[in-house]
Amino acid sequence: MFRISSSLLSHLGNSSHSFIARMASLAPGQRYDLVIFGATGFTGQYVVEEVARVAQKEEASKVPLTWAVAGRSSNKLQEALATAQKETGLDLKDVGLILADVSDKDSLNKMAAQSSVVVNCVGPYQLYGEQVVSACIDNGASHVDISGEPQFLEGMQLKYNEAAEAAGVHIVGACGYDSIPAEMGLVHMIKNFKGELNSAQLFVTTKGGNSKTPIHTGTMESAALAIANNSEIAKIRRQLFPKPLPKPKHKVTKKGMLHKNESVNLWGVAFPTDEPVVYRTQRHRHDVLGQRPIQFQQFLGFRNAFTAIGLICGMAYFAVVCYFNWTRKLLLKYPEIMTAGAFRRAGADREALKDLKFTSTIIGQGWSETLLSGSDQHSEAPDSSITVKISGPDPGYGATSLMMVACAMTILREKQKCAGRGGVMTPGVAFAETSVIDRMVDRGMTVTVKQ
Repeated sequence: MFRISSSLLSHLGNSSHSFIARMASLAPGQRYDLVIFGATGFTGQYVVEEVARVAQKEEASKVPLTWAVAGRSSNKLQEALATAQKETGLDLKDVGLILADVSDKDSLNKMAAQSSVVVNCVGPYQLYGEQVVSACIDNGASHVDISGEPQFLEGMQLKYNEAAEAAGVHIVGACGYDSIPAEMGLVHMIKNFKGELNSAQLFVTTKGGNSKTPIHTGTMESAALAIANNSEIAKIRRQLFPKPLPKPKHKVTKKGMLHKNESVNLWGVAFPTDEPVVYRTQRHRHDVLGQRPIQFQQFLGFRNAFTAIGLICGMAYFAVVCYFNWTRKLLLKYPEIMTAGAFRRAGADREALKDLKFTSTIIGQGWSETLLSGSDQHSEAPDSSITVKISGPDPGYGATSLMMVACAMTILREKQKCAGRGGVMTPGVAFAETSVIDRMVDRGMTVTVKQ
């Protein structure tokens, strides 16, 4: 049936018989629709609960969803399912269990061979992501993750795009809070704008919750590695995109670290986490589709200038700490002390997150008429605007799990509508012609348009 590698047997403990029975429930050659890798992690727990709720809806619509959880420890996997059962009130006794470890290539191959789509929650992706991507491509499984690490995302496109396309699988990164609101917000804006867009600005605001709610250290570790390895991205990007984009005639001036935007009445703090992902999508629009690339800038929005300045100081401190090797080691070893409690290994309490909401407001500027060619330049300044707002639950976990599962379900149910035969791509490329936005709205998010 299935052979379990000896390096993983030590994790089975007293529950080995139960684990093997559940693993053997999958017939030879059959695949689970979704497999959640890293289900025992902080974010993985939320993803398990979201998949459970989606599976219930799929069953109600007479399209059953088969799924499994994967990780290093069978005991912890069963604990994750028990927690999910308690939180959702659903019976999860038939959910599959798969042992897999990023340090065991054989186990990753077996996991991918049993998956239609791997929902990868194991980060930092710069350390643990490539092994999973490689296994998925080799074994014919598509893959989604929630990475916000440019070096990983662009490195995977450079290294594996052709192999993924040949295998007919979609490898789509940044499928969480980084960077679904920006990517799918722009897709929605393009479809609803009566004309041709030139630029867009994104402002993210939050309300509710506790301002002192800590962030899980997994997010911190990913950000720290991205800053530490920032020099790599220029080299990768030169290989991915050897030719620069044409300079737009109506170039938007880049805003500084802090500015006041009167149209939304917010102080904007430059926070370009989504900009590298959006850039790759705009490269595709120009290089492959022959369309005008959209200039894009991203900010965190605040009503109070002093709060904005405080955040800038905190960001500067974090960047300095991550830049030097010895301070970065201290940060990773003592995150609570080095960040004054802003990051915590235990993450945030569920109750502290329940009232937290986010809104991404995207303001687009363009022309009311479209030129025949995307390479043509308008002589006049932009004369039209559009605003798209995307709102949802707490961005770090509630919204991220919702978005990630929506992306995985889109590949599963609408693969023929996803871009190309396969490849390593951004959400804005992969899901441009799908109903992924409808899936998110169906699960509680809101998307509005104002022109």
